[in-house]
Amino acid sequence: MSETGARLSIGEFGRVTWLSPKALRLYERRGLLVPDAVDEYTGYRYYRPSQAGRARTIALLRRVGMPLERIGAVLDASDDERRELLDAYRAETVRAHERAVALLDGLAAGLPDGRTDGVQDAPPVSSREVPARPFVARTVRTTVADLSAHIERVAAELSQRAGTAADRSCPLVVVYHGEVGWESDGPVEVRVPVTGEPDADGVEPAGSELFVDVPYAEVQFPTILRAFDAVRAAAARRGRRPSGSPREVYLDGDPFRCQVAQRYTGTGD
Repeated sequence: MSETGARLSIGEFGRVTWLSPKALRLYERRGLLVPDAVDEYTGYRYYRPSQAGRARTIALLRRVGMPLERIGAVLDASDDERRELLDAYRAETVRAHERAVALLDGLAAGLPDGRTDGVQDAPPVSSREVPARPFVARTVRTTVADLSAHIERVAAELSQRAGTAADRSCPLVVVYHGEVGWESDGPVEVRVPVTGEPDADGVEPAGSELFVDVPYAEVQFPTILRAFDAVRAAAARRGRRPSGSPREVYLDGDPFRCQVAQRYTGTGD
């Protein structure tokens, strides 16, 4: 029997690949695994047996926590590119695990009875004057689950668009114009600095900024929220007023060397 004649219904294909019909429909919507045929009258979906390998690869990558957007890039890459993408994700996963372990070690060291009431000392807040900075930018909506992948992808696209005009001496800035959480997908603006206004999408004027250096173990949700709370509170004290949205500032292109900052107006006296 030819493979065309051996098409599997979505239920049969799900049993072969250990994927639910719900998961298969999600992968179809995201363009990761498209049925070989869809009955125009019933809407029934049919898959080729040879698609099982791709389906199992998607399932394995999801099991290790890879976002769907990145899975698509892995599936469509050449063999060499695929190895590079997988190596990069492996390195990120190891770093994320190390940060989680460091966070747990810190909590355990500071809690004699092994419990916490969630109250921690606020991190130290510093202030600085920031010069005007032209930038190219793009705004996306995303939840925490895919936040890192979106930032990485958009930053790479913006850097490519900026070309030689990209200013490597200035940090990448991610501005949070709305709440981002597990269910909230507030707008997030990724800004790559450029050397001059002719190449820029916008220019942030010079101003005063409060910032917190985020410890390595806390450059992740939800622990990084402690830094956001600290700069927000400091920007509303001692004659100050918050100006604009809070942001993350990534130093030297390192995704784990981060500051959280908030522009403000007022004297701060």
